[in-house]
Amino acid sequence: MLTAASFPRRRTGFLMLVIVSLVVAGCGEDSAGSGSPDDPIKVAVLRQPHLFHPYFYERFLPGGKKVEIVPFSDSTEIKNAVNTGSADFGVTGITSALQGAAAKEPFRVIASAADGGSAIVASPKAGISDVNGLRGKRIGYVPGSAQDILLRLTLRQAGIDAEEDVELIKVGFADMPDALARGSINAFSGAEIGPSNALSGGAKLVTRPYETPMGRINIVLGTGQKLIEDQPELVRDVVAAHVKASEYMSTHEEEWADAVAKTYGFKPDVVRAAIDNIDPRSGLGGAYVKQARVLGDQLRAEKQMRGEPDYETFFDDSFLPKTSGGAR
Repeated sequence: MLTAASFPRRRTGFLMLVIVSLVVAGCGEDSAGSGSPDDPIKVAVLRQPHLFHPYFYERFLPGGKKVEIVPFSDSTEIKNAVNTGSADFGVTGITSALQGAAAKEPFRVIASAADGGSAIVASPKAGISDVNGLRGKRIGYVPGSAQDILLRLTLRQAGIDAEEDVELIKVGFADMPDALARGSINAFSGAEIGPSNALSGGAKLVTRPYETPMGRINIVLGTGQKLIEDQPELVRDVVAAHVKASEYMSTHEEEWADAVAKTYGFKPDVVRAAIDNIDPRSGLGGAYVKQARVLGDQLRAEKQMRGEPDYETFFDDSFLPKTSGGAR
């Protein structure tokens, strides 16, 4: 799939014409989800090991259906691609999806995808051995991310005020290990594969911040309301493949790790360490929704989300098999 990054940076008239043509094509009647049954199913992902499920979908889809995987740089881009029809489905962070739901966007969560994948790590020179050691330190974070909320909740449990007792520094997930190595920050709350990269370079694990009411929730599978209404059988087939892919990843970790390393060029040992911190899953149950509400309440409290999502509409578990309501 062509993206803006596929072109040179020179802003020529031809470039603008190509971009406009792509936008028009993406917004027209033949956008994703409304073309020929033989068209590949477009699934948007991030280049992270805990969003790797779609690479296994084809082996579980009926009738030889094909999947076109479209990598994006952040979860908001994935959510927007699904909302506009540029992608049929998205494996993405629940935080950006919740923010969209609060804004009445038509993105729907039809399955969970992965728990975990988060960690707080520190420079070995910072003298930080536990969460209490973060007091007074410079901590890298991505505002509004699940890792941001996990950090704030974890600090709060330790009696540390995230606004007064630490200095929060905005750093992109991919840049966190380098920022830590340079000394620009003393610690960071990041998403895999960043924490495992940093740990392989000598960083120290402070905590995997899952002992809060938010738990381990992180990644979901979603689609648009229009696709649910227009092509429910397609949605059902993809959810079924997603359930099987999640189970396969859980029971074939070596194959999963090797595929991630080969596809994205990551170091195999770092990928294996990251996968130890990730739990593939598919179910949506009452406990999961409760944890999502904790996340939503915290996003609103931090003014990172306006309004209250309609959780009954946002979560659509009607395509999941009844046995998938638990942790997996």
